[in-house]
Amino acid sequence: MAVDQNAQKSLFNDTLKHDFLCDDEELQSLFLKEKETSFTETRFIPARKETVEWILKVRTHYGFSALTAIFAVNYLDRFIYSFNFEKIKEPPWMMQLAAVTCLSLAAKVEEIHVPLLLDFQVEDTKYVFEAKTIQRMEVLVLSSLSWRMNPVTPISFFDYVIRRVGLKRDVHWELLKSCENLLLSIVSDSGFVRYLPSVLATATMLHVIHQVEGCNNAIDYENQLLGVLKVSKEELDDCYEFMSDILSNTELRIWQVPSSPSGVMDAFFSYDSSNDS
Repeated sequence: MAVDQNAQKSLFNDTLKHDFLCDDEELQSLFLKEKETSFTETRFIPARKETVEWILKVRTHYGFSALTAIFAVNYLDRFIYSFNFEKIKEPPWMMQLAAVTCLSLAAKVEEIHVPLLLDFQVEDTKYVFEAKTIQRMEVLVLSSLSWRMNPVTPISFFDYVIRRVGLKRDVHWELLKSCENLLLSIVSDSGFVRYLPSVLATATMLHVIHQVEGCNNAIDYENQLLGVLKVSKEELDDCYEFMSDILSNTELRIWQVPSSPSGVMDAFFSYDSSNDS
């Protein structure tokens, strides 16, 4: 049976255009939703850093995903800022109760195996709450967040970029893990809440790109990344500087390059690879 190559090529092009159209619609949906479930805030909550660091310790203790931790911090930020915690004289245990509650809710949303409520209170917990107390707090948090428990996060944009450019190799997943690790290293800083997820995601990926030893085409990769996510250059520069200030005071190793750095980055930003799928 003869195959009409022109018709086959036309079908492929139509399919490819449809895929890119769907990608564009998905990206627009992410941009719209991120404004509904996040906010840019400049107020400072003194207890936030310690509270978020506790969430990260429990996340490590149970081996939760990075997304679970980011969800928990998102819930916590939206909750405490909606109640103006810096203006009211909340009891010293309130932030701890809020942290336990937000982490338990995030685990229920994202994890397969969720510890009992009492078992969340590990890693030098200052206060221990009864399960019924946490359950009541869960209702309050859910109500305060209008039950929007699947917010757009920077990880949403990491996932988008990986699917958009057709990344499937193990090295690409290592790059994703590097982005997640960098994100977790800065999330406890109060400056984190000043930026939308799309801006944080772009700045995070740029930091990972620039950390790849021997990567001589960082500017090209930066332009391609900006072309995909289309964030404000001014906001991006500000966020990138914020991250740089934090990372300059740490010894975080973002990514151990497993092969040729230039080849890895070329593959990462190769749109041709999406055709292979």
